[in-house]
Amino acid sequence: MANINPLIEHLRQSGVKDVRQNEEHFAPVEPQRAEQGGKYTSEKIPLTPSAKSSQSESYGMFKKMRRIGGYQGAYMSYYSDDVETFCKQAHFMKNFTDNYDEIIPLNTYYPTYGKMNDGQLRTYFTWRTKVRQGIIENTSISYAFCYIYELLNDVGVTNPADAIEKLITLWSVFRQYNEGLDLYLHRWIRDYYIAHKTQLPAAFSEYSQRFPVPYHKEDMEMLAKVKSCSWDDLRVIEASSSFHITNGTFYKTGNKEIIEECACYTIRELAKVFRRGGVDFRNMFVEKRREKRYSLYQGAVHSNIAASPITVELDAFETVKYSNRSWSREYVDITQYRSAIGYILKHIEIKMRQHFGYKQNLQSPGISVVENCFINSEPEKFYWSSRPTLTRLKAWKGKAYAVIAADDFEMAIVRAISDYCKSAHIVIQGSEVLIVKPIEIDLRKLKKIEKEHIETAEKLIIEEPSGIVPDLPDSIPVPAVVGPEIKGMAGLADSLSIESRKLLKVILESGQVYPNSELLVEVINEKALEAIDDNLIDYAEGVPYVYDEYINDLKSLLGGNK
Repeated sequence: MANINPLIEHLRQSGVKDVRQNEEHFAPVEPQRAEQGGKYTSEKIPLTPSAKSSQSESYGMFKKMRRIGGYQGAYMSYYSDDVETFCKQAHFMKNFTDNYDEIIPLNTYYPTYGKMNDGQLRTYFTWRTKVRQGIIENTSISYAFCYIYELLNDVGVTNPADAIEKLITLWSVFRQYNEGLDLYLHRWIRDYYIAHKTQLPAAFSEYSQRFPVPYHKEDMEMLAKVKSCSWDDLRVIEASSSFHITNGTFYKTGNKEIIEECACYTIRELAKVFRRGGVDFRNMFVEKRREKRYSLYQGAVHSNIAASPITVELDAFETVKYSNRSWSREYVDITQYRSAIGYILKHIEIKMRQHFGYKQNLQSPGISVVENCFINSEPEKFYWSSRPTLTRLKAWKGKAYAVIAADDFEMAIVRAISDYCKSAHIVIQGSEVLIVKPIEIDLRKLKKIEKEHIETAEKLIIEEPSGIVPDLPDSIPVPAVVGPEIKGMAGLADSLSIESRKLLKVILESGQVYPNSELLVEVINEKALEAIDDNLIDYAEGVPYVYDEYINDLKSLLGGNK
């Protein structure tokens, strides 16, 4: 191969001169251009922009953001992930927007910028940009928590009311994708309200009523009824009880209205029994108890709060206070003594079953249920080395236990049930419950009847013959219309019904009187008052008996009238 002239080779490669084809067979590198004046000049080579160069702005912001906080560590650095650093970085990035095509998931506890790589940061800020435009899309729940942390730290909000609105909106929409926010947001929104109470004129209930899930576990109307302790609704009573009468076959197969009214009446009567024992029965249904320690924003990434003494009454059931450099929370608790109230309700059903002649009975619960309930309500009083005893609890619990454990407590329930049936005019025949309503007399109709009777009597007067005018009184006495007169023991015995005679025989023989015989006793006494001007039967400690002076006469009269 012939040797190549180095100069010609250089000119060929550099293309700075038009070299025509010659004996070395070199062709021109590029034709001359008129605008170049026959000379070659340097030109910029247009390059296709890479994806990273077009996105350099986002990555540049991330680089600046990571320098905030006094640490130079890269992403995922443990030391650059403290709360104060996150708050500073969040304020730095508060106006940042992005439009990233990819979706990089994130799954971590306490998600902050320091736990995201570049792709995750771009995914998050793209999602946040859409949220601020009113478009809440599904994404990793960790991104949603990071956005919530921003709002709780007043990042991207105009005022506290705006922050609460955005929190409620995010919660309401995002829970269709993931309900994991339910466990936290009802507490964090409450804490945010407490921390900014001076800037929020609206009541907390105006916000809590708009929560996508109820703020209180209990129904508010039910909670108000429980707090009132009126005890006129069995289901309200059962809301504080571990035993429900309305769940049993006795209630479902019986007269539900009577059972409910009887149970409520018995509870009200037992409240009087507790009062005589020095106990306010309402303490077993509702009790305000103070939590010694309470932390705002527990479980959230939030900066420390410089608080001053404050009392925030959230509603009629909850109050949060800050004093002596600590937070405390008061809440009406209706679940403290469920087992003790369940013990009482079960005994009430047992006695109602017996009184109403229900064939099946329940097993009576042991008093240890009440004792354990009271002891478990104050676990802080006992340690592994101390023996649980009622004497170490609050004084009213010891008194309440003494009332429930007393021998006459069940008899108080029996008396209350009997009194209710008497007042409601309920008669038990076998296992059938009957309501015997007393006869009501309308006195206005009696006067009308009396007037019509007088007018009729005047028309029936026989006129005297003419010429003789007798002296007539100004008014004609009209005899009262009454039934046959009943006088003496014999008349009384004849006027009694078969049921009344049977009851008197049972009483005279000191037999077992069937339940709800009080109404029949009243009928007998009414007839006795008409016949002998005295009652015939009286009660001693709930047991009917005939007065001694009438026993012999009754035995002889009833014995002769089968």
